[in-house]
Amino acid sequence: MSQVNGICDFLNQAGTQFKIFDMGRRIKEISTEDFLLFEQGNTAYPLPLQQQAWLGFLVWTEDKKSELVIWFLRFPLDASGKLTSGIRDDFVLRLLNKEGGETPQQDESNPYGFKPKQEHMASFHAKAAKLLDQPASSYYEHARDYFVGKPGYDQWAFVGFQGIADLAARLDEDNNAELIAESIEKLPPQPFEALAQCIEHEKINADISQAIVNRINHELEKNETDANFISLCIRALSNTQEQTLLELTLNTILNTEAGPHPEVLASISGRCWLALKSDETIQLFLEALANCTEGQNFFNLIIVDLINIPGMQDSILKAVKSTERSEKLSRAIGELFKSFT
Repeated sequence: MSQVNGICDFLNQAGTQFKIFDMGRRIKEISTEDFLLFEQGNTAYPLPLQQQAWLGFLVWTEDKKSELVIWFLRFPLDASGKLTSGIRDDFVLRLLNKEGGETPQQDESNPYGFKPKQEHMASFHAKAAKLLDQPASSYYEHARDYFVGKPGYDQWAFVGFQGIADLAARLDEDNNAELIAESIEKLPPQPFEALAQCIEHEKINADISQAIVNRINHELEKNETDANFISLCIRALSNTQEQTLLELTLNTILNTEAGPHPEVLASISGRCWLALKSDETIQLFLEALANCTEGQNFFNLIIVDLINIPGMQDSILKAVKSTERSEKLSRAIGELFKSFT
């Protein structure tokens, strides 16, 4: 190879084709143009999580499309959310030294590789197959039959998670969006949880979104609300096309006893950051965060994580300066600012 200027250049010179995905906040394709700006240090990473960029690379050659190479990488970001040239160059040097050898996952000395959760792997593989016009896994048809209701909704034990991920990745095929929308309110907790973990990565329509909201409302009507179930529903709803419905639903949740639960707050900050640009939602969120039993450290971690997302600073700073905030929130904000000095 001639002089190599970054990861994209390495892959191009190797004669491969590739796609890049964010693996942090949700599994979402990043354009090569956007990644190139990021890896050259020109822009901040668009979706940082815990001040790192979590990435999935899908690499193939046209003649060997079935022989995919997959990299999962995480890069620490500097104070402005950018990748330093030192880290990028160090990784490229490792690639050059290992050319034809292990992937970053297999190379135990590589500090940048990571292993995603199993459910994230399933969603990634489902998206990859669709993207490359490859068939869904062998679990797909069985999962489809289950969501049609053929074996009965209590017969979920043998439905493969990969099949549910394939179904979620193919909402625009085989009437799948309609099947899922109709089944959501009938599903037992375990298959609903599996579905929720998959559709959080997909753009869902109004019918699927409303079905999830109906489950949330049903849970909130109980004498004892399961906050973990509510947090799961929030994640499932997070990528909806119906942003107003999401904001209204979050406002409702944040006004209940489930609002200050750490799992609920983590789901909102981790997956629904765009909804926090709403003045009402961010205010309710901050009040709930100040009342969370996890205390000041948790408050600080959540706020710092949100502030690092490009475009979120203004919304948060406006909300923390609000004169309508409670005494408890004022104290939490004061402690947060002390940690910066």
